[in-house]
Amino acid sequence: MAASTEPKEGPNAAFLIVKPMATAARQFVKSLVRPSTIVYPFERLEDPSFREEVKVESGHPIGVGPIWDNYRGVHALNIATCISCNLCAFSCPDLCIEMVTVPGGDPKHPKKCPQIDYGKCSYCGFCSDACPEGCLSMTTRYELSTPNRSEMIYSPQKLHEVFERKLPMNPIRLERPENEDAIRLDAPLCIGCNACSRDCPTSCITMVDTPKPTAKPGEKLPRRIWKEPVINDSDCVRCGTCISVCPKECLFWGTHP
Repeated sequence: MAASTEPKEGPNAAFLIVKPMATAARQFVKSLVRPSTIVYPFERLEDPSFREEVKVESGHPIGVGPIWDNYRGVHALNIATCISCNLCAFSCPDLCIEMVTVPGGDPKHPKKCPQIDYGKCSYCGFCSDACPEGCLSMTTRYELSTPNRSEMIYSPQKLHEVFERKLPMNPIRLERPENEDAIRLDAPLCIGCNACSRDCPTSCITMVDTPKPTAKPGEKLPRRIWKEPVINDSDCVRCGTCISVCPKECLFWGTHP
């Protein structure tokens, strides 16, 4: 049986013109009752339910509801509780955090706090999660538009101003994971130089005297200070400063005994 060679009927020209115009007219009528868009920044949608319902108010900046609890915006820094552990900069995948000196403190050991370049920041939140003192958190402020790229760099003082505004912040991780590694010591390599205790930001390392062994006949004891570091694990923030300054590499990450 031969197939039909008659051309199939398609939509006529009138249908192709009338349907889009009817859709546009319908949306225009709806916009007279309730606008489909908002005029930012004078109108804002900050309510999690905005996907179901549009709420706007013109004339001044507004927020129609609470922002998500896990919203990540500009950081807030409490300089007073920062211990300069460098964990925020160490954990940053975008390399946008630099530790800079802030006024005050011991001149021999100046205090350093994070400076953040928001031109590079991806708002991952790793820095605030890693902060052991909870002094660096992310707020609900998300407006960073500026014509100058240099203004995207927030100094510690500028981050502290955000902290003083007391904006809503993300919950801070307070509990330490059970499987987290601890600082371990390879005692035979330690020379008791005190570098780890001196540079520890939380002062959780104490140098204790160790008995000097008696040399065997013909044996020469190594030249060293007979002290070893003892780490208070409850105060340790796992910043790794002691490992980085150890000249003999006798401190390392390891599992709990």
